[in-house]
Amino acid sequence: MTITQNLIKNSKPYWDDYIKHEFVQQLANGTLKLENFQHYLKQDYIYLFHYSRAFALAMYKSENFEQMNFSRNALNSILDEIQLHINYCKEFGIDEKSIYEEKESPACVAYTRYVLDCGLSGDLTQLYAGLIPCFVGYAKVADYITENNLSVANNPYQSWIDMYSSKEYQEAANDAREFFEELCKDLCEKQMEKIQDIFTTATRMEISFWQMGLDLS
Repeated sequence: MTITQNLIKNSKPYWDDYIKHEFVQQLANGTLKLENFQHYLKQDYIYLFHYSRAFALAMYKSENFEQMNFSRNALNSILDEIQLHINYCKEFGIDEKSIYEEKESPACVAYTRYVLDCGLSGDLTQLYAGLIPCFVGYAKVADYITENNLSVANNPYQSWIDMYSSKEYQEAANDAREFFEELCKDLCEKQMEKIQDIFTTATRMEISFWQMGLDLS
């Protein structure tokens, strides 16, 4: 069992609630209301801003150029693709002005600031412990939908499912997992307890982010 698999195992039932959340179920069967998906997309734009800050912080927290390069590439990938996210929002009737004017939800504030605090108060490994549930989790959500054939024909959200089930994203998630596990390999039991706590808390935050989409909070 890999380090990440063990973290997932120890974070249950939260991990299952994250991967199989009602938001995911409705997205998969195409019944998710457009306004809920729009709200999620606008909050996700804000999340990506702080996600980028976290990778910038990871560069600062790096102890060598190899670590710094991985975080730099992750940051560059987000910065290069943010316009794609804006264009994707437009496909669902969201104009740029409404994206920029969107107020950050409490769920987004709690999640992103928690991850950043893990990085500010801890080391690079603790920062990545807060990032990995998103990175790996979205790949697992896509796997859950595709492997169980949950997506219906003419699903309006099929493009979202395809994005995270794509070979490119799956490989990126796997690379992040391997990088994170390399950081963790020499940690003692007490240090791993802290990593587990961060990983589990970030997983709980992911649940709240889905719920935010359903509640329009």
